[in-house]
Amino acid sequence: MVIRKHAAGALLTAALSSVIWAAPAPEATAATAPAAAAAEECGVRADGRLYCRNTPNVTLSYDASYQTAETGVLTSSFSWFQCWVEGGPHAGGNNIWYLAAGDEAVPPYRGWGFLPAVHVSTPHDPAPGLRECTSADYELIGP
Repeated sequence: MVIRKHAAGALLTAALSSVIWAAPAPEATAATAPAAAAAEECGVRADGRLYCRNTPNVTLSYDASYQTAETGVLTSSFSWFQCWVEGGPHAGGNNIWYLAAGDEAVPPYRGWGFLPAVHVSTPHDPAPGLRECTSADYELIGP
């Protein structure tokens, strides 16, 4: 009888331990919440840049047109954008293009370039609060 009680107690302890260890820690769940919220965000932050979801693996262009050199590739699906310009029409039904720092450069360029607004998940183009590009922004692109 004593052996049965000890065996039952050991089994109960083992079962409870596995439940406690299998449950996710509250801190882990709380830590992923801000990351998920940031990924859903699309807006201009205090640094003046637009942070938003975008189509991954998009080619960046030297100018706001499909007829210019490829300068880089934006491989990520959530990025920041420096500014906007009016350029050639695209499938988004407008002529707004955003300047981004690409994840990959196409030599001899630095990886910066323009992508059409159709690839940025903005509710309105140009994104409210984002500034229009200046000549200084074009210097980021390279030769």
